Amino acid sequence: MGASTGELFYEMGYLLSLVVVGLSFLGFMLSMMMDEINKKKGIVMYILSIILLLLGGYYYYTVGQWQKLQGGHSVNKLNYYLYIYREQPAVQPQVFPMPPEPPQNQ
Repeated sequence: MGASTGELFYEMGYLLSLVVVGLSFLGFMLSMMMDEINKKKGIVMYILSIILLLLGGYYYYTVGQWQKLQGGHSVNKLNYYLYIYREQPAVQPQVFPMPPEPPQNQ
């Protein structure tokens, strides 16, 4: 019926990363406006917007990887289309058996 607490945290992480990406696009637009007034400041703002875009993308990908380890349901269709996270069971760590001990002579 409702989302569990873990799923809610992932969705909030995705939303926050998309806010960071949106702010970088605002920075791109402002850098183009600033470029017409002062070339140096426009270029600096453009570079900072690229850095902000990369950080937002990295944050989005990182949240997807955390959700992949947890597994479970996701209502986020953007992840499905970007192949970041598709609904699957949680990843189980592999446990290798101990090798048998050789017999000891008495």
